[in-house]
Amino acid sequence: MIGSKRPVAQHSNGEFVGIRLNKAVSISHAVDTKGPLTRHFLEPLRGIVALCLMMCATLSLAEDEQTWQINNKDADIRAFIQQVAEITGYNFVIDPRVKGKVTVISNAKMNRDAIYEMFLSVLQVNNFTAIPSDGVIKIVQQNEAKQLADNLKLLRGVPTEQIVTKVIQVNNANALELVPILRPMVAKYGHLAGVAAANALIISDHIANISRIAGIVEELDSPSKYELEVVQLEEAWVGDMVKLLEELAPSEIGKGKAKSLAQKFSVVADERSNRLIIKGDENFREKIKELIEKLDQPAATSGTTKVIRLKHADAETLAELLKGLMGDVQAEVKEQGGAKKNVAAASIYADEGLNALVVRAEPSVMKEVELVITQLDVRRAQVLIEAAIVEINDETTKGLGVQWAIGDQSSGSVPAAFSNFRNVGVSAASVITSIVNESVPTSIPEGIGFGVGDADSNGISWGVLVQALSSNADANLLSTPTIITMDNQESQIIVGRNVPFRTGETTTTGDGTANPFTTITREDVGLTLKVTPSVSEGDAVRLEIEQESSAIGDSVENASDIVTTKREIKTTVLADNEEIIVLGGLIQDDHKTAVSKVPLLGDIPWLGALFRSTSVTKTKTNLLVFLKPTILRDKEDSQKIADEKYLGLWELNLGIEKAKNVNVEDMELPEMESFFKSNGFSRSDGMIPE
Repeated sequence: MIGSKRPVAQHSNGEFVGIRLNKAVSISHAVDTKGPLTRHFLEPLRGIVALCLMMCATLSLAEDEQTWQINNKDADIRAFIQQVAEITGYNFVIDPRVKGKVTVISNAKMNRDAIYEMFLSVLQVNNFTAIPSDGVIKIVQQNEAKQLADNLKLLRGVPTEQIVTKVIQVNNANALELVPILRPMVAKYGHLAGVAAANALIISDHIANISRIAGIVEELDSPSKYELEVVQLEEAWVGDMVKLLEELAPSEIGKGKAKSLAQKFSVVADERSNRLIIKGDENFREKIKELIEKLDQPAATSGTTKVIRLKHADAETLAELLKGLMGDVQAEVKEQGGAKKNVAAASIYADEGLNALVVRAEPSVMKEVELVITQLDVRRAQVLIEAAIVEINDETTKGLGVQWAIGDQSSGSVPAAFSNFRNVGVSAASVITSIVNESVPTSIPEGIGFGVGDADSNGISWGVLVQALSSNADANLLSTPTIITMDNQESQIIVGRNVPFRTGETTTTGDGTANPFTTITREDVGLTLKVTPSVSEGDAVRLEIEQESSAIGDSVENASDIVTTKREIKTTVLADNEEIIVLGGLIQDDHKTAVSKVPLLGDIPWLGALFRSTSVTKTKTNLLVFLKPTILRDKEDSQKIADEKYLGLWELNLGIEKAKNVNVEDMELPEMESFFKSNGFSRSDGMIPE
């Protein structure tokens, strides 16, 4: 802190001044001044006191009229502040970032107040400022002044170069609308903000500039003389009327109007009720109403025909919608004699070749039709549906069986008696027959088997066959179908085979004539995904989904045709953009035990195991379906998805080339179109995206 040795005092308004002279002189009358003795002694004393007071007043006047002349060249700013502190008697607190050289040239002497004004000007030139605070004056950078400035209401008689903060209350105008108008007038180190709740302005700047801005606000905050008026149009359409008025009065409401008139004069179209809203002073409103009265006349023709080319919507669909909308609407048409008649409001036809609408209607109805078409003919969002269908099967089979066979080859019947269980491998009878005939069995079963017996081609043959089987089968099926569809448009993807199923057959006709034929029908077997998305205003997507997974199953005894397995989900879900959800799942645990045995003998304890066969099958199936919708609102979103898929295709191509022992380290990612062309695709094939 820099200060002078002169005592200082702080006024109640926050301004710091130096105490130049203590003038407090008091005389106490402790004795009676009316007595002669007292008058004898006090008369000389009064003269001495009067003389002292005259001398003090002279010294004070001389001190008040004391002047200084300051001339500094490239002086350190801190030394300059010290010099001012000694002259003015003020105490200063200097920010560490206040550094630099100053040059002050003075040709005349100045008193203390003039020197302090000059001091503030020097600070301003060097991007510093002085802020009174808590008994001292802070010297800080100007860009921090708006945080440290005192409220203007607390300062009285401060120098005009002082930075302060003032709150200006706005009574009639909108404070937020005044901010962009006043901001260019505020110094770059100052601050200007509007408070909507209080309808007030907060300004931090030099006092002189704040006073100027306050005067401008006072002028702008006068009661408004610009009022609103509503004019109902009878014949013309408000959209056309506004365009005509903008051309007729371009300097006031047209494109060439000045910014200062933007908030004063305006004409707004209320298309819902075919009205014009006029804002301005009385002269402006009368001028506009006079023009409207002349222009709001019946159309020269009774109807208008237009061809409207559609950009996004389907012409046939939109035509049906508009016909239903305009079917019950009638329009009044003036005939040449002045009479009026009711006719159909509009005739609408669709041209599928041009994807256009041909509309014939009265001018007022035509504008309504065009407005509806404009709102409906918009680019619809697309939705990328990525599904993952995971199916895991775990099957365990265990079987154990004993078979017997006995017979006499010489009698021509081999075997004559046997037990045969189909759930465990090959039969013992076929094995004995093959051995007797010196041939190899037709099939070798899975698992392990061993037998005991005697095979004699000229006598009795017998045998016992024991077989055991244990097997595990694991299957992991992962299907990832992907499809893109438009908003509120159903789409379908099928991956699988078209399998024929027999529905009927005939071997003979009614009269007994042989004319066999079989009727079949073909059905898709595989993966089917059908989805209809509906995009909301935000990022949520409503999805109507039908997902089916079917396959050809194992053959079933006594089945007339192919057996298929089918898993299907039909649901409606709501998901956020790029959110992964689980549509549904199936966890199935199937436990089957099959026992084949010889009656009575198979039920004997312990020994019954020699006359029966047992098979145990355990199957566990886990099925889960995941779904991820991605909203594609514009071309950039679609291109991003295409680039991601193309990058995956390129990485797959690199893997194939690497498997061929090709060096892929130096291979760079080609442009998408070049890659497809090099692989035999062209834009005419539809394989290269636009």
